[in-house]
Amino acid sequence: MTLNRMSVLTFRVPALSDIELHYPFNPRSREFFESMPIEDSLSSKEVLQQAESRLMNAIGRSGYEPHLSELVEFVSFFVGALVASQDGYLTAKYARRESERSREFFVKESLRAKSAIFEEFFGVQLTIEEEGKCFVVKIEDYLGLVSRYDLTRIQRWKLVRQALANGVIYLTHNQLNDLFADCAQRTIEDGVRNLRRAAFPKELVVLRDTIMRYLPTQSARPAKSYAYIDELLKHPVSDGRHRLVWLVLAPYLVNVKKLDEEEAIQKIRSFVSVAGETRDLKRFVEYNVRRARRNGLMPPTLTTLKAEHPDLYSLLPKEVLAVDTKPTSTNSKARTSG
Repeated sequence: MTLNRMSVLTFRVPALSDIELHYPFNPRSREFFESMPIEDSLSSKEVLQQAESRLMNAIGRSGYEPHLSELVEFVSFFVGALVASQDGYLTAKYARRESERSREFFVKESLRAKSAIFEEFFGVQLTIEEEGKCFVVKIEDYLGLVSRYDLTRIQRWKLVRQALANGVIYLTHNQLNDLFADCAQRTIEDGVRNLRRAAFPKELVVLRDTIMRYLPTQSARPAKSYAYIDELLKHPVSDGRHRLVWLVLAPYLVNVKKLDEEEAIQKIRSFVSVAGETRDLKRFVEYNVRRARRNGLMPPTLTTLKAEHPDLYSLLPKEVLAVDTKPTSTNSKARTSG
């Protein structure tokens, strides 16, 4: 099959393995892709078409057929990820569909291969027990895994829902397949979001604009709903700092103000350091900024904060609470005319 500028490779690389082809989100695949001249990847018509097919499939607009060329199939994953990084909704959809595709391969792996792949990708060792009927993982390793990939909010991964005894958890084949997919989804999503930091390639502008036409319009809250948070940043508090960080400040700065992670972290550290910043608090801020971006968390409005977190609301300075009582220009005109 003819491939523009990629049909004849001008550089030497090892042959792609099944691991790299089936699970392109793993570190080994990333290193392979980065060893290739990026201009070759972005100038290939077939790669761009395959990446478009991946993206359209992710948003439910078309089916998907793997490309006959393993190299085109492999590279199109990363090109699709670059485009997906430009929109939060597309990022989530792309990560979910690609993790489902990897799950289809994982299901077909042998028991030993599953154990080896899981340990290589996620750093958790599995033991095959009961003549291959289930997998066993240490409780502390399981808790570390679900915490690292923020799976604790999903009911099926809560510790109380697991079969455990003598310090280990027993996972059925279906459970392990699902756990693999959920961890893969978080890994892909984090990787795609990190691509936002890099300059977007001009070669992908047409592809990006084509895909964006099919995305649903995202309704945004009026800016005035979050005016109190801008005021809060000007008036740091001593009490309730931890809850304000994860519930209000981190979601606001990364998902409303669209700041990059480092800038958001610095702003929050300035806020919490007024009352003293410990090393643990610094790590807490960094974790919750990344968590807010990864999960697309949004902050509560002042009205919601008052209704659902009255104790936290009561800790807000009077200057912040005053934002809620300021009349809008429309209301002012209405009262004047009345």
